[in-house]
Amino acid sequence: MCPLPLAQTWQNTDVSLPLSPHSTPPPHRAAAAPPDRVSWPPQSLVAQLTEPERIALLAAGSPVKFPDDGILVLQGDDPGDGLYVLTDGMVKVTVAAESGTETMLAVRSRGDLIGEFAVLDGEPRTATARAVGAVSAIRISRARFTEFGQRYPAAQTTITKSLVAKMRAATERHAAERTCGARERVAQVLYELAEDYGEQAGDGAVVIPLLITQSELGELAGVAVSTTERVLGDLRKEGVIATRYRKIAIRDMTVLGAIRFS
Repeated sequence: MCPLPLAQTWQNTDVSLPLSPHSTPPPHRAAAAPPDRVSWPPQSLVAQLTEPERIALLAAGSPVKFPDDGILVLQGDDPGDGLYVLTDGMVKVTVAAESGTETMLAVRSRGDLIGEFAVLDGEPRTATARAVGAVSAIRISRARFTEFGQRYPAAQTTITKSLVAKMRAATERHAAERTCGARERVAQVLYELAEDYGEQAGDGAVVIPLLITQSELGELAGVAVSTTERVLGDLRKEGVIATRYRKIAIRDMTVLGAIRFS
């Protein structure tokens, strides 16, 4: 095993399963606040909070919605005056070099925080977070988030652990680009997405319910698109995964776990 961190379409198989910051429409307030979900992705920050902490966090802000390609936070902006708790949809996190080239760092979905780094350390935004499809979230101001932390100090510890986990995963992915092969890196990304956001299907498969493309998957793994296609094809032939248009189902998490790098 080797460590890790989506356009194009997925090949069909038989399985059940950028706007500029000036042209991006601003988020609009939802008609009603989204209710607390019965079940959140187990690895998400919201799922790790106690019920009183979760209710208080979701009540600390206002519901907003973003259209496809809408920007939640923009790299280089002044220190953020708020953050977002994602309640539905998917967001991709990218960083741009001085040349303008963008690199995809991560995807985030329901139960994750967006923009917490700048709120906590007072520094400019380090990355851009962009909606992939429609996204719903709770926007919490810096003041209300600080108040929440004062009322629920144990939750602050949970949030800190979540931040450390994000940084650790990023470090492992960076190291893997130098030490692991494409197969291991793609397998790691698939495993992490299934573990973080996967939903159990009736046939025992774990479906990744994210609108993720092969191109974006390759970016996350640090692998060329053509190589990503080849690795996915091999995993399909081996019965480890099944794919449809922008959908992936993991047929065998044990085998996938043995292939990945960490």
